[in-house]
Amino acid sequence: MAEISVLIADDHEIVRFGISTYLSSAKDIEIVGEASTGEECIKLFQETHPDICILDIDMPGKNGIETAKEIRELEEDTKILILSMHINKNILREALEVNVNGYLLKNTEKADLLHGIRAIVKGQQVFSDPISDLMKESFLRKNNQGGNYDHQQITDREQEILQLIVDGLTSKQIAEKLYISPRTVDTHRANLMEKLELNNIAELVRYAIQNDLVSID
Repeated sequence: MAEISVLIADDHEIVRFGISTYLSSAKDIEIVGEASTGEECIKLFQETHPDICILDIDMPGKNGIETAKEIRELEEDTKILILSMHINKNILREALEVNVNGYLLKNTEKADLLHGIRAIVKGQQVFSDPISDLMKESFLRKNNQGGNYDHQQITDREQEILQLIVDGLTSKQIAEKLYISPRTVDTHRANLMEKLELNNIAELVRYAIQNDLVSID
C-alpha cells in the first residue's frame, strides 16, 4: 500500500509523540517530520513535501492558521488538517478561509484521526461533529438572512467548476481538467461565492450540496 507522508506540528512534545507513535503503527502512514513551532514546520515542509500536514492552532511564533496559509502559498495541493483543543467561531472562520481540508478536536478517537487522514488524502473534507455543527449554524444563519438566490445566474462554466470543487479537486487540478489556467478557476470560484454571498470553500460546498446544485456519487 502506498504510504501517506505526514508532517506534525504541535508545541507539546508529548502530544507530538502520541500522534506520531500511533500513526506510525499504520502501514500506510510515514511520519516525515515533527515541528514545535510554525517556523520549524515551514522549514520541514520545504524539506519533506508531505502529503498532509497536521497543525495545532497555538504554537510559538506563527500559529497554525498562519502556518497553513504559508503552506498553501508554497504548495496549493498539500492537504492540511487542523488538530486543536479550540472550538471557536473566529478560529474556525479563519481556518476555512485558508481552505483547510479538515478540523478535528484533540479529543477525537485515535481511529477517527487515522480515518480522517486517509479520507482527506482521497480528497474529502473531515470535521469533528462540534465543528460541523458550528459550520451548519453559520450556514443556516446566512441562509435565513440572505433569502433565496437566483441560481440561474450561475453560468454553465461556473456550474462545471462548482461540481469539480465539490468533488474535491484543487484549482490546479480543475485547470488541468478543463484546459484553463488556475487563475481563471479562482476567478470563477470567487464569482460563485460573490453571487451566493458565501465566504469560503466549505460554505460553498455545503450550499451546493444542500441546494442540489451538484451531483454526489
